[in-house]
Amino acid sequence: MIKSRCGIVCDPQKCKEAFGFDCAGCPSISKPPWGDSCPVKDCCERRGHEHCGLCADFPCKLIVEYAYDKEHGDDGARIESCCIWAAQEGTAVFNPVKFISAVAKQDADTLQKLFTPDAVICWHDSNEQFTVAEYIRANCEYPGAWNGEILRIEKTKDGMVLLTKIFSDDFATFVTAFIKLANGKISRLDEYYADYNDEIPEWRRKMNIGKPIS
Repeated sequence: MIKSRCGIVCDPQKCKEAFGFDCAGCPSISKPPWGDSCPVKDCCERRGHEHCGLCADFPCKLIVEYAYDKEHGDDGARIESCCIWAAQEGTAVFNPVKFISAVAKQDADTLQKLFTPDAVICWHDSNEQFTVAEYIRANCEYPGAWNGEILRIEKTKDGMVLLTKIFSDDFATFVTAFIKLANGKISRLDEYYADYNDEIPEWRRKMNIGKPIS
C-alpha cells in the first residue's frame, strides 16, 4: 500500500490495472495517472506538507469536497487517514469523521477522548448546557439508532463548523455544530438542529442532567 497527499491509501496493483502502469504514489510522481494535475496534491505540495493532515487549514473545503464526492468520494475515509498519520507524527489534529461516527454509534469511550475535560456543550434549541459526562450520557442513552453524514466543513479561527445530516429509517434532520478546539480536542460545542420542537423530551428530563444556557 502507498500513502498519498490526501489520505487515500493506494493499492499499486489496482492502480496498474486501472491506468496501465506502475504508480509509486503521488508523493513520488509529478502528475497523477488520470490527468495533468490534482488540486489536492498541488495544494499540499505548494504548502510544503507531506500530507494534508499536517496543514493548519485541514480539513479544508477542497479535501472535504473530494472526500464526499458522490461518484468518487470515500465518505471521509481519506480525512480519517490524514488524522491518523498526523497523530503518528505527533501532531494534534481533530478528526471530524471520527467525532460524527462516535456520535452516531453512541460510542462513549471514543467521545470521551475527543473533548477536553472542562469542555462546555450547548444544545441551543432546547436551551441545555452540559458537561462532557452529561453530554455523553444524553447522546449515548438517546433512544433509537441513527447515522450521520458530514455535508460540509468550514474552518474558523479556533475550530470549525460542521453541517451534518442525521438520519434513520424513521427520520432525517440537519445539525450545525460550531466547534472550538484546544490542542486537537473539543473545548466547546454549540449545536443547532434544523427541526426541533424546543422542548426537552421526558426521557432526558428524568435524567436530571444539564442546566439552562440562559
